[in-house]
Amino acid sequence: MLWLSETLSALGDRFFTLALMWTAWARFGAPAMGIVVIVESVPHLLVGAFGRRLLARFVAFRALAAVEAVQVLVVGAMPWLQDSIGLLGVVLVIAAVGTADAITGPSLGALVPEAAPVGQAKEITGLMALTGNATWVLGPGAAACLLAVLPAERLFLLDALTFAVSACAFVWLARRVVVRPAPGRVPDEDASAVGAPRARDVLRRHPRLGAAIGLNIVGEFFAAVATVGIPIWLTTRLHAGASAYGVVITAMGVGAVAGNLLAGHLPTPKRFTRAYCLVWAARGALLVVFAFTQGLGQVVAVTAVAGALSPAAAILLGTEVATLPVPERARLMAADIAGLHTAGMGSMLVIPALVAAAPVLGFVAGGAATVLAGALAWGAIALTGRRQAVAEPDEDRLLVRT
Repeated sequence: MLWLSETLSALGDRFFTLALMWTAWARFGAPAMGIVVIVESVPHLLVGAFGRRLLARFVAFRALAAVEAVQVLVVGAMPWLQDSIGLLGVVLVIAAVGTADAITGPSLGALVPEAAPVGQAKEITGLMALTGNATWVLGPGAAACLLAVLPAERLFLLDALTFAVSACAFVWLARRVVVRPAPGRVPDEDASAVGAPRARDVLRRHPRLGAAIGLNIVGEFFAAVATVGIPIWLTTRLHAGASAYGVVITAMGVGAVAGNLLAGHLPTPKRFTRAYCLVWAARGALLVVFAFTQGLGQVVAVTAVAGALSPAAAILLGTEVATLPVPERARLMAADIAGLHTAGMGSMLVIPALVAAAPVLGFVAGGAATVLAGALAWGAIALTGRRQAVAEPDEDRLLVRT
């Protein structure tokens, strides 16, 4: 039920994004498209940085159902409102939807492992990641087919329908999924520390995850080299057109789905941090390799492998985060999402100019920086582990001394 509702919701989100971008371009011009992207990211930053108590109120399926119900009304009203509310009204709608996403994303991510039996965190993390990867490939194509027979405004109604399905699914899940209590919780413990922990406190208790999330943010910053650089590379180096770009993007999406399926079935590595750092180092190395591709076939091969590694990193991190209590899970996910949005906006300010001026240098520098970040994260985690081993007394020695 959860997977089906989220698949429909993810498809609806693709419809909403396409309809909104198309409407913004048609009615207000290119600058409005940039405003839409920025406004949608701001709530994620604010909730991730300052919204721990707000987030704690919504880490429950019934509360998320209420959020989805509100979005049904907001998104469903867009076909009738867009002619009268103007650009400011569109911005307010985007801010409202972005705020709902900023709440729903980490809250639902924290609740997903609770819907599976104990010990199957990797499997359900991979299943939910498959939703995003599959709809990344199918969503734009499905939206384009619908736009051929429907006006863009109707896509808002389809998205509202998917929100309604999600709301019903969350109500159904609220009656059947029992959130497991945090292990070792003291009855009179401070409620704010249990239900709304501070991100820095969670990171202090779990330094390995802190290093992994830091690597995730840095890696995604430099991953923008491929996002910006692929169309530049195809046009300036290979003298290819839009059809070649479509082939490359499709190969990346297919690779992501294949990598998702493979990573979801592989045994969980004994050393999460080592595997995670190696995956990111491999992604950086592929950026460097991209700088030496000579034809469309080589570009397709490299991007397909890079697409397969992306869900592998996400599943590794999600499986490890699933071992935390639900409140810490939600807080850590919110901080990670806020960091990713910050990295995304920052990369778009720096990387396009670098890659446009020197594509080869851009790919090599971005890849080398990603590999270096992976090595530094590995070293930081190893150093933290040694410090903890020194700080924690050996249990056998204590028994002998006692």
